[in-house]
This record gives sequence, structure tokens and C-alpha cells, in this order.
Amino acid sequence: MTLTPFIQRSGLLTEHQLYASLGSSPIERQAAYRALFIHHIEGKLLDDIRQATHKGLALGCDKFKHEIETLTGLRVTEGSRGRRKGWRKLGS
Repeated sequence: MTLTPFIQRSGLLTEHQLYASLGSSPIERQAAYRALFIHHIEGKLLDDIRQATHKGLALGCDKFKHEIETLTGLRVTEGSRGRRKGWRKLGS
């Protein structure tokens, strides 16, 4: 069974249960899935998402970021740049 003239079903791939629950036919599922992405993200939010993704940081409020750091044991916030002030005096 083909979904479109160019796509054929394969035994190697199966639909995820959540995707399958979007509709009773392939056409309904495709339409429902596409509808999830009709809204556009613009401006500062889009820039924030891109920067956080590029740097591997969490995006959200400080409480959320702290919870993620606690759960994963990894730093998910941007640290201060450069060396600490007075770092030369420490080696003396």
C-alpha cells in the first residue's frame, strides 16, 4: 500500500503509537501531524531556542534549569566567560 506515488511502506519502519492515534487513515494522520506545525515562532523566542540548541543549554525559567541540572548532573546554563578575576594571584 502506498501513501503517495513516491513513498512505499516498508517492514523496517513502523508508525509510532502517538502518530497512529492522530487519525484512522493515513490521510487523516498526515493532516493532523501537519496541523501541529502551522504556528510560526518568530523574534526573540526563535533566537533563544536556536541559541540554547546550538550551545546545548536548557531553555526555561531558573527553577526549571536548576531541576534539569540536579537531575542530570550536567550544567545546562551558560557560565561566565574568561578566567576568574585574580587567577594569577592563586599561583603565587
